[in-house]
Amino acid sequence: MLLFIRIFLVLYGLIAAATGFMGTTAAHNPAATDAMTDNNHRYVAAIWMATSLAFFYVAWNPSETALFRFLMIALFIGGIARAAALTNYPATPFLIFLIAIELVPTVLMLWMHNKLLTAGSL
Repeated sequence: MLLFIRIFLVLYGLIAAATGFMGTTAAHNPAATDAMTDNNHRYVAAIWMATSLAFFYVAWNPSETALFRFLMIALFIGGIARAAALTNYPATPFLIFLIAIELVPTVLMLWMHNKLLTAGSL
């Protein structure tokens, strides 16, 4: 169980680092978006990129229960928000995949982490 948790934490960390970097360094297209929207997108991308450090830290220190739970709940809420946004546009297989990796593993990891805590294995 701990190996599964660590693998997914590192995976989430890599995704956060890569997509956050892409968001912060994306070229600005004034025809597609205004300056404020672009600025907000880059700000959120930078925070997401910085969150990768927390994923990596918890992967190596899984006994950091509060931080682990915060990260899982944040990912889960992000998945709910992404799913709710599907009312605005059609679902694609890639969006369904993104929603699934934000909703399913987080719940499993919370459950596994709690079992490991209860057993005294962390």
